[in-house]
Amino acid sequence: MALPIMAADHDAWTHQQKLEILQPGLQRLDLDPALLDAARGMSGTPFHDLRLVNPAGVEMPYAVLPLPAPQPGSSQPALDFKQSLQGTTTVLEFRAPIGNGVVSGLTLLTPTSDFIKAASLEASTDGTNWQPLNRNELISRQAGIERLSLRFTAADWTYFRVLLDDQRTGPVVFTGAAIRRDPIAAMPVTVPQPVTIHARDERAGETHLTLDLGAANLHLASLRLRTPEPVFQRRVIVLGVRQTLFRLQHEGHSAEELEVPLHLLAPTRMIDLIIQNESNPPLRIDGIDLTRHPTTLLFQADTAGAWQIFAGNAQAEVPRYDIAGLTSQLRQASASTPKAAAVVANSAFRKDATAPAVGASGSTLDVSAWARRRIIEITEPGIIEIELDPEVLAHSARDLADLRVIHEGRQVPYLLRHGSDTRAVEVPFELIADAKRPSISLWKLRLPFAAYPVHEVTLESSTPLFDRFISLQEPMDGDKRRSLSSAAWQRQPSQPMTPLKFTLASRLQGDALFIETDNGDNAPLQLTRTLLSHRLTRLWFRASDTTPVHLYYHEPEATAPRYDLTLVRTEFEKATKIPAKLGPAETLRVIAKAKADSTSGGPLLWTALALAVGGLLWVIRRLLPKIEAT
Repeated sequence: MALPIMAADHDAWTHQQKLEILQPGLQRLDLDPALLDAARGMSGTPFHDLRLVNPAGVEMPYAVLPLPAPQPGSSQPALDFKQSLQGTTTVLEFRAPIGNGVVSGLTLLTPTSDFIKAASLEASTDGTNWQPLNRNELISRQAGIERLSLRFTAADWTYFRVLLDDQRTGPVVFTGAAIRRDPIAAMPVTVPQPVTIHARDERAGETHLTLDLGAANLHLASLRLRTPEPVFQRRVIVLGVRQTLFRLQHEGHSAEELEVPLHLLAPTRMIDLIIQNESNPPLRIDGIDLTRHPTTLLFQADTAGAWQIFAGNAQAEVPRYDIAGLTSQLRQASASTPKAAAVVANSAFRKDATAPAVGASGSTLDVSAWARRRIIEITEPGIIEIELDPEVLAHSARDLADLRVIHEGRQVPYLLRHGSDTRAVEVPFELIADAKRPSISLWKLRLPFAAYPVHEVTLESSTPLFDRFISLQEPMDGDKRRSLSSAAWQRQPSQPMTPLKFTLASRLQGDALFIETDNGDNAPLQLTRTLLSHRLTRLWFRASDTTPVHLYYHEPEATAPRYDLTLVRTEFEKATKIPAKLGPAETLRVIAKAKADSTSGGPLLWTALALAVGGLLWVIRRLLPKIEAT
């Protein structure tokens, strides 16, 4: 057994749980879902941040028992298969071949393509004394559903007899059966796991259920659908696992398959269950039943007393304990079960303890050329996170190269995180009438301020039926407008309202946008809502105290800074962030606004072109030979 690890502080771990060890020796503990929820994973290694501490405060080795992989069963042809008719009953008799493992199911073989029958199954170990295994099951092959398998409690059965009810329909020809054997080794233990339907969303031909598992990092065993629907067949997808679920009813008998076997780790608390309805109406769902495999911790206690488990530190290194290589030998070993208290927040946790050490501030900087700044209000030391709002984004360089975080005249190195998510704001719009173009609808959108950093424009309409070509434009000098984007937009009465979205590639200059469409001979299109979205960009830096710092921006000549902080980007991403607020904007100096790009050009451009052309003509005239008058 490995030697104990030296004592260490655990102020970077968010949660803890106390254990009461009554006597030294091997201990086995099923981890609380609340502890699993707090745990973090790294590079595909779940629970890498769990730390076990003895009463002396020394970290001790442990092993998380891996789940035994379900052993694949085998299928063999039945022997001595025989079919006979006894009145209105078809009797199928056969026996299982000799093999390893226990018999857990069978599948009947038939060439018949369309039938449904009530079936009863009996089994025997000696061919004389029969025991019923299944009563009034349904076997069928119709409407795309095939159910020819019968499952039962695994045992060492040898002889089988299947009784098929032929009272309502004629006999069906069966040509044989396949016997399934499973390894004798038991499947992993399962326990119920509470689950709630957090959200339901009906999309084109699909039902999307967002399920709240109650905790992350659970080893899910199976998921079962609860529905009152009497007859249905649906394809479902959950965590990449695909399964066909169905329910049949026939002459008072029913058959169903409503369970999805999973046997995998769900790394997040929320998971999606997709039910593919195709052209069928959505299923009524009463609830979801979920089971999970316990996650078991195994360790050798060197002393009795109060132990602790810590979890919740994404920065923790993956431990390498000798005991982890002994799990196969220790899995069945006799072990004690410690008494575990509730999982609670670690009272010693400090957010700044999760941040990497980055040293002192950067170099000094003369910020006299910067036009704007905003104070950053820091509430506690650690990794500070700021969401750059539209005002900063609008007045900064397009690539944000002019951003600087300054503390007492020195730069504070920072990292930027450009996310794919956006934040939207609803903006007012007005319809502009044009008597000369009665078929045209023209709306003017008012931006919150000039040069608003619009990434996406979203339009919504209440008109139930339309087919329009929509143009998005930006006003330029005079009455001119620059086309930004255009798209076709359609809707039929049977369809839900689908917004139209424009993604902008260029930066806006003014404080307005125009939406234009030609209605033709139709009633005017009705806009009901317009949204502007900007991409979220976050700025991270480390603060050693709560002294305010400033964010400087709006310096067109600035080049992007180069900070060594990029070497620890991964550590910053994993660290616990402390949100900070930006104060009001201060204007330090006025920078002349650059003229917007235009395909038509401005007065200065035309004057320069005229001078250039005039000069070129003068040079050509000087070079041409003179022609004498006659």
